[in-house]
Amino acid sequence: MKRVTTTLKLKFLDLNAVKAEMFNQTVCATTALANELLRISPKERKALTTAKVVTPLKSALSNQVIRVLKGKAGQRVKHFKVFWPEVNNQNWKLHKVGSTYSVSFPTIQGDKRVPLEVSSSYYAERLERILAEQDCERGTLKLMKLRGCWYAVVSITWEVPEVKSTERLGVDRGQNRLAVAATRWGRAVFFGGGEVAYRRRRFQKRRAQLQQAGKYRALKRLERKEARWMRAVNHTVSRRIVRFAKAVNADVWMEDLSGIRQSRQSQKARSDAGKSRHTWSYYDLEWKVAYKLEMAGRTLHKRPAAYTSKTDHRTGLICSAGPEAIGKRSGHLFTGQDGYCCDADWNAAMNIAQWDGFACPLSLKEAVSVMGTVGSGDGVVGNPLNSMNPPQLQAVGS
Repeated sequence: MKRVTTTLKLKFLDLNAVKAEMFNQTVCATTALANELLRISPKERKALTTAKVVTPLKSALSNQVIRVLKGKAGQRVKHFKVFWPEVNNQNWKLHKVGSTYSVSFPTIQGDKRVPLEVSSSYYAERLERILAEQDCERGTLKLMKLRGCWYAVVSITWEVPEVKSTERLGVDRGQNRLAVAATRWGRAVFFGGGEVAYRRRRFQKRRAQLQQAGKYRALKRLERKEARWMRAVNHTVSRRIVRFAKAVNADVWMEDLSGIRQSRQSQKARSDAGKSRHTWSYYDLEWKVAYKLEMAGRTLHKRPAAYTSKTDHRTGLICSAGPEAIGKRSGHLFTGQDGYCCDADWNAAMNIAQWDGFACPLSLKEAVSVMGTVGSGDGVVGNPLNSMNPPQLQAVGS
């Protein structure tokens, strides 16, 4: 069984002006207390208790502020614009009357019970598990105001049965194509990146205009709009990748792209928002795929990214450099040494699905067989770690 933690963003139902003002007062009080504690030295802060602070907040709220600022947040932040009120799992309760769910939690005016707007079966199913205490552990509740609406943001942890996968799904990520997901047998799904690059450039042009005009508030709003849009795109792509993985009963393999922003890129490409690696949200997509897989009882695996795009998935030969190159990649086209052509991103996804990476660095000055000439399961020079094929099938041309 896997333990999965997720967050539910629950909107309050028909919140009136009186309760909204009460929430505003609670937020102002928690923010004032947090900033007051930041003026105290970290050593004195660690010895604080609710009895030593003066605040109109209830102890459940003030104690959580103290607990947060005793940790890393108190070391990183110098001043809070907003500190959202938060309570631990012992100080909030979920209720249901008829078909209406409500939540009670402490505010500046004492404990209040507020109905929730639950419009989807996804949230209703998880709220029912909380009420039944069925393999579900409650976390903290945070009161937040997002885009003019008040929410109760609740974290929960529950157990998900692990699924034994019989297939591997390789996912190659990029900017020309956001992702290509392929099984070892060639079945694939493509996610184009042309519209994303186009809209990135539109946002970049608009940012430059706002910055030149000195409209910095509008600039911040535009940046938040772009971030929300890109997260929505990644949600859609990740959901379809996980749906594909479930359809073929597979775990997902991705290349490890950590440090990709530090790799060399021309000044012209870096200044283009449609091509710059600094605007590439590869990690957000990876994170969304990972947690969606966890909720389905499956796992995301990461593999070295080296040579995945330069290797022929049929023979294991790496493209060499120079005029006498054996095989090459040009744009979306991969050409093997025998003239075989296929989609380059699909070829990379196939390699990720088939291979676990290399046992040692390989030279690209000459074509090197990925499959090697020694059938060793531990890997030798030129021989990859391959968990999918039996060792006796790895030897070629020997």
